[in-house]
Order: sequence, then C-alpha cells, then structure tokens
Amino acid sequence: NRVNDIKKYKGVKNDKAIGWVRVQGTNIDYPIVYYDDADVSDPTYDLSWSFTNDGKLTNKVTIFSHNILNVSSNPIIADKSHKRFEQLLSFIYPSFAEKNKYIQYTVGGKNYLYKIYAIHFQKEDTIEYEKSTLSGKEKNLYINKALNSSFFKFDTDINNGDDLLTLVTCTRFFGNAEYSFVVDARRVRKKEKIKNYGITEKKSYNRIKKVMEGEEDNEESL
Repeated sequence: NRVNDIKKYKGVKNDKAIGWVRVQGTNIDYPIVYYDDADVSDPTYDLSWSFTNDGKLTNKVTIFSHNILNVSSNPIIADKSHKRFEQLLSFIYPSFAEKNKYIQYTVGGKNYLYKIYAIHFQKEDTIEYEKSTLSGKEKNLYINKALNSSFFKFDTDINNGDDLLTLVTCTRFFGNAEYSFVVDARRVRKKEKIKNYGITEKKSYNRIKKVMEGEEDNEESL
C-alpha cells in the first residue's frame, strides 16, 4: 500500500515523501521527495524527486531520478541490479514498451494510474522543472511536442483535458549529457478500461537503432 509507505518514509536527513511512483515492468517503485527539502545529490539514494512541493494531484507532474548504471547507447533491459531510474531506459526497446505501458502515481492519499503516450529524448535546457499546473494551451503545446518527438506511436488518444505525468532521467546515449530520456503518460480517465494498446515504430526510431548499432552518433539528427 503506497499510501501507507508515503506516511512511513523517512529518507536522508528525515526528509519526507510527498508521493510515490511505480512503473510497470520495472523495479521503479520509489518515494518522491521535494527537491528543496531533500538531499537528492547522492545517486545511491533510492528515491525520485520533484521540483514542486505538491501534496495533491496536479495536471502536470514531472518526476526525476538518477541513472548511473545504464547510460550507454545499448541500454540494458530491466537488470535487477539497477537502482533509481536506470530501468526507465528499457522503454527504448519496442518489445519492452509493447508489454509495459502503465505508471502508478500516488499522492494526497490516493493512487492514480497513467498510460504512456510518448517516449523520446529531450534537451536538458528545454525540460520544464517547476510548473505543475498548465493551462489548456500550455498542455496542447507540451502534448504536441511530446507526440512529435516520440520515436514510437502509441494507439491511445490524448487531449488538453487530460492530466499529464512525465518521468525524466539522465543518459549518455549520444555520448554526452545534453539529453535526458523522457517517458510521457496521461491519466486513465473515468470508466476507461485498463488494457493493452498498440505501439508502432516511427521513422525517427531508425536513427535510434543506428546509434545502438554504432552507425551514427550525432544527436543533432534527432
């Protein structure tokens, strides 16, 4: 029961959890702490963090965590020795993403389920760190950017009435630290059935495969 886990959690310097995140198919099952109140600099801490101190659901949640052990251009799939958000890189493979599409976010005494709609790389200086409530126009801009950047197309609809969740971790996929790996999801709607849904590779995924095969390493090709 992650609601109770949040209440019991006391981390480094007794920092408190403001939420919890679990990702299907991975060992990502960690408390979320508020960045300004907690020490998140040590990558051995098994936690994730938010730059906003939200104790209740907002319409744009962004959660960060470290990736120290899975940073190459050939990410390992769901290795049990990995900690923090290393296993998030498993989603770079369509075979993994096809089987695992749901994220649980716990906040304010409730569990919320989200379904993935985009997976992509994003430049570090373009990630929104501090805003957790977006207008309809702002959400449209974010959704369209995520959908256009995603190297997979997910067979699920999304609009600016949906609540959004974003998971972010670092990577050296292109040999530098300029990019982060990003998984975007939207909250499951009332009366919406929990089921698997289709995924197809977009043309942009060919470039990802070339990097993994050692044929291309220019991130500007994204």
